Amino acid sequence: MQICWLTDTHLNFLSHEQRVLFYKTIAKQEFDVIVITGDIADAPTLTTILQEMVNSLKKPIYFVLGNHDFYNGDIVEVKAKISSLCAKEPLLTWLGNTKSQRLTDDAVLLGQDGWGDGRYGDYNNSSVNLNDSRLIYDLFTTKLLGRDRLLEKMQELADADADALETSLTEAVKSSAQKIIILTHVPPFVGACWHEGSISDNNWLPFFSSKAMGDVILKFAEKYPQLEFLILCGHTHSDGIYQPLDNLLIKTGRAEYYLPIVQEIISV
Repeated sequence: MQICWLTDTHLNFLSHEQRVLFYKTIAKQEFDVIVITGDIADAPTLTTILQEMVNSLKKPIYFVLGNHDFYNGDIVEVKAKISSLCAKEPLLTWLGNTKSQRLTDDAVLLGQDGWGDGRYGDYNNSSVNLNDSRLIYDLFTTKLLGRDRLLEKMQELADADADALETSLTEAVKSSAQKIIILTHVPPFVGACWHEGSISDNNWLPFFSSKAMGDVILKFAEKYPQLEFLILCGHTHSDGIYQPLDNLLIKTGRAEYYLPIVQEIISV
């Protein structure tokens, strides 16, 4: 099976005509399914663009959401709209709301959105202020209560996704699959937080990494050394590879606003 991997496409920045050209670029590739590791669009355009994409490409699309997918929206409302869309469109699967998906006899796919959880780097002294706390309703209202409360909310979101991933992984490792592919948006390890060829510094790591997600993944990779784990993520807009264990490989995708690309065709 051939997997077409996309990440951080930010398609809401493109005109309809530009998006159609991008879909044609994707269609020129040889693949069976598409996977997207978040930041597809923003809240007001997300469902329209996902439907547009599947109508154009007519292939199964598995995805997780990124922080930008909630911009100009409310987290619960966005998730409800995505769940409703996927219930009506058989070619669309949001992995944040499903169990593991069998791709081949040897490979399963699962994932969770993921959030920066402030557990790596130096959150208390960081000067970084992402648009998340301005453009995502839940984080905006939380930040009004103070920076400490914002951190609690970030960790609450990250921990919920990590718990859901653990549940899915518990099921996946009981299957006959030898390869487990996990989609998430935020890099789950410091070593995967690539930015312009280097690892992000302590100023950015609180927002560019999810320790909660990484801890779950590492636990399973260590417990099941006979299984191969491939983690695909994005968020930092720079590409790189990190391999903390022989059976655990993390790939971070690159991106540039207004210039979406196909990251890679992955054979499983």
